[in-house]
Amino acid sequence: MDIRKRDAITTVDFGGQLLNYAAIEALREAVLEAHADETVRLLVLECSSGGDDWTNMGDWPARLAHRRPAGSHGPGPLPEQDVVRALRAFMKPTLALVRKDTLGLALDFACLCDLRLASAAAQLGDPRVRQGRAAATGIAYLLPKLIGQSQAMRVMLLGETLNAQEARRIGLVHEVVEAKAFDARAAELADQIAGMATRAWEIHKMQVLPQLDLPFEAAMTHSLGVRQTHVIEDRVEGMRAWRERREPRFRGR
Repeated sequence: MDIRKRDAITTVDFGGQLLNYAAIEALREAVLEAHADETVRLLVLECSSGGDDWTNMGDWPARLAHRRPAGSHGPGPLPEQDVVRALRAFMKPTLALVRKDTLGLALDFACLCDLRLASAAAQLGDPRVRQGRAAATGIAYLLPKLIGQSQAMRVMLLGETLNAQEARRIGLVHEVVEAKAFDARAAELADQIAGMATRAWEIHKMQVLPQLDLPFEAAMTHSLGVRQTHVIEDRVEGMRAWRERREPRFRGR
């Protein structure tokens, strides 16, 4: 797994490899560091991977030694769920790049991102049911909310692998570009997002995600509470730029 930072963008690249405990822990640390780093305005996940290396995950993380159960059933997906929670709590912008096949656990992580950009050469799916496994890493919660129960059941229960165009049709990815144009479009989109009023983006996420499970009136009250207790400094620049008929220069604050 490759982790790199350019300007205000942190990129975590799965490298097309299967994910073991070491990779999962590295991803978690990268998410937590990007959350704490005030200079980071966008987290990009290069999500291409065949999923978890379920037959050879490597050493169980030492920080979770007290939570590893004994017995033949094997340990639960605690490290994986910790990454899911970290990404879910990450309120800065997130962008998933689906360059090649993105399957199983890698799909979980992609689904946690705000936007998903796919190459026309990519495929997406969750083969775990075909391996006689239960996906207990967040996908059962996330996928129905993204694409609806019917399509989520199709992906999870049939274990189908979808091409990028079909994934776009059902709303699993937001945009599909030809493979030869993917790098340029990915860089363009990442720079666009990092240059936006990312604090305002964060405030929107702070409303949308918790309100998925709230009734309407509770959601209205929650929105008001978020609005009244969080300051967007870039709002002043936005108003000034509008009056001066120029592009705003946001700082992500």
